[in-house]
Amino acid sequence: MHNTLLTNFISNFNFPSETKLGVKVPKKTLTDNTDLTSADKAIVKDVLKSIDWAYTLKPETINIPTYNDGVREYLEIAILLVRVKSLSKTKQLCKLLHSVIPYPTMLLVEFEESLALSTADKRINQADSHKLTIENQFDSGWITPPTDDIQTKFLAHFSLMSCSTVSLYDLYVDFINRFNRLESAKFTGTYDENQRLHDSFEVTNILYQLTALENELGVLRNKIRQESLMNNRVELNMRSRKIKLEMSKLKNLLIENKLKCYDSGE
Repeated sequence: MHNTLLTNFISNFNFPSETKLGVKVPKKTLTDNTDLTSADKAIVKDVLKSIDWAYTLKPETINIPTYNDGVREYLEIAILLVRVKSLSKTKQLCKLLHSVIPYPTMLLVEFEESLALSTADKRINQADSHKLTIENQFDSGWITPPTDDIQTKFLAHFSLMSCSTVSLYDLYVDFINRFNRLESAKFTGTYDENQRLHDSFEVTNILYQLTALENELGVLRNKIRQESLMNNRVELNMRSRKIKLEMSKLKNLLIENKLKCYDSGE
């Protein structure tokens, strides 16, 4: 089945012809990996249909320099096309792929007409410099046509022409910023493709806090509905109001972050 979202994404990204790789990665390469647990191998078997290393972004193909500060090493960025058998357990599969691929990676995951994107911030493992450790994973979730305004802007925002050329690390951080904008839009209601995030990792932390508070608020609401004693309901409602206040402060930080960036002229 033709995936229009994927075709449009690749066309809009405008990969230079030099970046095209088109190398199939055998599933056996993963299942033979001795570092994988039996549960990991089961995910590969049950979820993964195929992988193609579609594009490679490196100095020789996009004329953007590498980056290495002893903590993060960006020698090239791998763009992988991942086809899956269903919509389930894809986030776990993405985490597994990010962990075994020794490069910063963006995964383009497709199932029929649906598309999901995934990136991960990796650093050099201080105990073993030959390995990378995932600090944060960023997932778009499944996007299925017809897309809403936020999803449309998110996908359209991925264009090599609009990304940093300072280094491969800065380029990849620009990818991460787009995921942060998408996640921010869940709380602010808008995706601003012109927004220049002041500190992508600070924003990531705020978004994690907001998600955790949102989950906590959901648990409290269920308890309030089930609670019959008035004193307990009052206490739960007070805790609920405190969480809402904290969420409001964090949402304002996201908005202020925009203003700070505009004011700074970045």
